[in-house]
Amino acid sequence: MSFWEGKRVLVTGGAGFIGSHVVDLLLAAGRKVEITAADDLSSGRRENLPKAPGARLKVADLRDPKACCKACKGQDVVLHLAARVGGIAYNLAHPGSMFRDNMTLAGNMLEAARLARVERFVVVSSACVYPRFCTVPTPETEGFSGWPEPTNEGYGWAKRMLEFQAMSYHKEFGMKFALARPYNTYGPRDHFELENCHVIPALIRRVLSGEDPVRVWGDGKQTRAFLYVEDAARGLLETAERWAECDPVNLGSEEEITIAELLRMILELCGRKPKVEFDASKPSGQPRRNCDTSKALEKVGFKARFSLREGLARTIDWWRKQGERP
Repeated sequence: MSFWEGKRVLVTGGAGFIGSHVVDLLLAAGRKVEITAADDLSSGRRENLPKAPGARLKVADLRDPKACCKACKGQDVVLHLAARVGGIAYNLAHPGSMFRDNMTLAGNMLEAARLARVERFVVVSSACVYPRFCTVPTPETEGFSGWPEPTNEGYGWAKRMLEFQAMSYHKEFGMKFALARPYNTYGPRDHFELENCHVIPALIRRVLSGEDPVRVWGDGKQTRAFLYVEDAARGLLETAERWAECDPVNLGSEEEITIAELLRMILELCGRKPKVEFDASKPSGQPRRNCDTSKALEKVGFKARFSLREGLARTIDWWRKQGERP
């Protein structure tokens, strides 16, 4: 029998980017699972959720402890995906509010889950916990070494503290946690608002809107390994099932690429040929970001299935179908 069979599952941020894909996978293969997606709909959207029996949307502001307690009541598993996120420019301008808001969400949800005696809690952390000059590919052991990457330090510290609080609750209260660190997730339903989106949706939107020249922060030499959202969602569920040991696991791909090469691939898939200008006076973020995936393979059996080209093609197709709406 599947681990999820008969479970009551709460997905915070369940109408959002990764959360809605988690809901999709939970409903797949006819699992008998009762899913509640808790979301304040500030960035999540009702239409992201399938209209299917077994899934319901609970509109809730999880900055309110009472709302968290109501959401957790009677739940067997919580997957905590609700977060405030943004790209380099937004993170640089709002380190305090990024830290405050993500810590508020995390603290409220962990305490509510403790009070409700939730059987298992999935902490969705981030690659942003790692320091700027970490080993690449980066092992999980460097998650608390040095200072998080300065261009997203507010978010990085919030995710570190989320992990620390989970580890502390595990020691004191015996709560069962799975800790996952997804790397550079992208795909359909991502945030495409230019003021706070990440690099892939920003480039896709700007290219398809006809920007010429396309101006990119940094010199284009910084590298990333991107994880398609369906792989990320599957990795979270598999980690919850197989490695609820309060021990962090990286979820990523091994396909590392420079931002310049990424842009060339997006231009090719979009069928556009604008001029490209890199602005080395602007921050590039971490010089390299790619994780060691050996632990995920060994402990969870997780390996990314989608190539970057396939994932980008799916994402571009999805965005075109949205009519490039604001």
